[in-house]
Amino acid sequence: MEDRYPSIFVVDTPQRDVPFVPPVQKTQKKWQHGQLLLGILVLLTLAGLAIQAYFLICFRKDLDKVTSQGDAHETYEKLVQGHKPTTEKPAAHLTLGSTVTVSLNGSVEWQHVNGSAFLQDMGYKDGSLICNQPGHYYIYSKLYLGQSSCPEIQQKSEFVVTHAIYKRTSRYQGDIKVLTNIIPYCNWKDSKEWRHNSFLAGMVQLEEKEEVFIKVSKEQLLWVKDDSRSYFGTFMI
Repeated sequence: MEDRYPSIFVVDTPQRDVPFVPPVQKTQKKWQHGQLLLGILVLLTLAGLAIQAYFLICFRKDLDKVTSQGDAHETYEKLVQGHKPTTEKPAAHLTLGSTVTVSLNGSVEWQHVNGSAFLQDMGYKDGSLICNQPGHYYIYSKLYLGQSSCPEIQQKSEFVVTHAIYKRTSRYQGDIKVLTNIIPYCNWKDSKEWRHNSFLAGMVQLEEKEEVFIKVSKEQLLWVKDDSRSYFGTFMI
């Protein structure tokens, strides 16, 4: 008698349809974050441009309004300063006279009355501007230099001119060099005539009764033309 075993049937249970979701890669996430950041930056840029345009429109309206009420000088004061100052700050502008003169201390002497020269709450003596109110001052100087006949044989060490702004104070002995410019002259090839403009400017702290003045190593190179060529001045910041 043969052994019989019961038949075994394997029945597969039906599976529901489950959608396949691919894993999100890291690079894709980074790309999405980058797009978000870029969008935020674009929005901020557009907002900044809109704000700038708004202020420009407001400024234009104020400019047109003030222009209709006064001249260009008053317009500048009203827009930049908001109002006219009640007191004027110290200032001075000096020009070279008809002849070049050097004082005993070596400073160049200037015209402080006629033409475009003026003094406003500052003193002048022997080429020096004298401070009356302590503060920070912007000091400037321009010299028009020239040589009508340059020698053919030159020694480079001798053909230089020094233009400098000095300060004199009772707290120190001697003159203090504030700004300087060293210029070679007669250095143009195939030319017997030489011209040059030297300009110096800077901010200096001045106390009461302190002086500022100009020195030039070769005053014979100073050319007198008009008030616009050589000058010396200052104003309080």
